[in-house]
Amino acid sequence: MPPPLLTLQDIRVGFGTKPLLDGAELFVSAGDRLCLVGRNGCGKSTLLKVAAGAVVPDSGERFLRPGVTLRYLAQEPDLSAFSTTLAAAQVGVGPGESPHRARTMLNQLGLSGEESPAHLSGGEARRVALAQVLAPAPDILLLDEPTNHLDLPTIEFLEREFAAMRSAVVIVSHDRRFLENLSRATVWLNDGTTYRLNKGFADFEPWRDDFLEHRKIEQHKLKR
Repeated sequence: MPPPLLTLQDIRVGFGTKPLLDGAELFVSAGDRLCLVGRNGCGKSTLLKVAAGAVVPDSGERFLRPGVTLRYLAQEPDLSAFSTTLAAAQVGVGPGESPHRARTMLNQLGLSGEESPAHLSGGEARRVALAQVLAPAPDILLLDEPTNHLDLPTIEFLEREFAAMRSAVVIVSHDRRFLENLSRATVWLNDGTTYRLNKGFADFEPWRDDFLEHRKIEQHKLKR
C-alpha cells in the first residue's frame, strides 16, 4: 500500500486550560473521500487548518509528501485582495495548468469572472472560493463547510464535480445529505482524539453509539 499523501500524528492544540486537540490523527491517501465529524466546537476546523498548514500545532507531526498539491477552502474565505472574481479564481492555477479552467469553473457556478469581490453576496463569495480551490485540480482538497450559502442545484453540481475528480477530499459539513452522498470513510473527533471508520457518514451514527456504549461498559467494569 502506498504511503499517505498527508499525515497528521499526535496533534495537540490547546486554547486555555483544556486542550482542543489531544493526540488527534489524520491520514489522507490518494482518492480518499473523508468526512470529519464531531460536535460543534470540538476542533474540526482547527484540525483542518493544521492539515492545510494554516495553523501550527503545539506538538505533533504534519507531513505532506513532496510534490503533493493541496488546496484549502476556509469557512470564511477572504477575497479582498482581488480586483475581480476571475483574478481570485486563477490564484491557485499553476504555470503548467490551463488558465481557462478557472473561468470555466466560475461560469459553471453561475459567475462571469468580472464581478467585484467587494460586492458579492455570501453565496457568490462561496462560489468564487470553490472555483479557487477546484480549478487547480489538486491532489488533496480540504473543505470547511463547502455548501454554506449554496442553493440545491449548486450543491448537486458540487457532488457531481467531486465524484468525478481524482483529488482526495476531506470535508467538514453540517449538510448530512452531502456527507452521505460523498464520503467513503469517516473520522470522528471526540474529546480531542480521532477515531476512524472505514465507511461513509451513512454508517457513522450506529457505529458511534455502539462505540460509546461499549466504552461505558468498560468504564463501569474498571470502577468495579
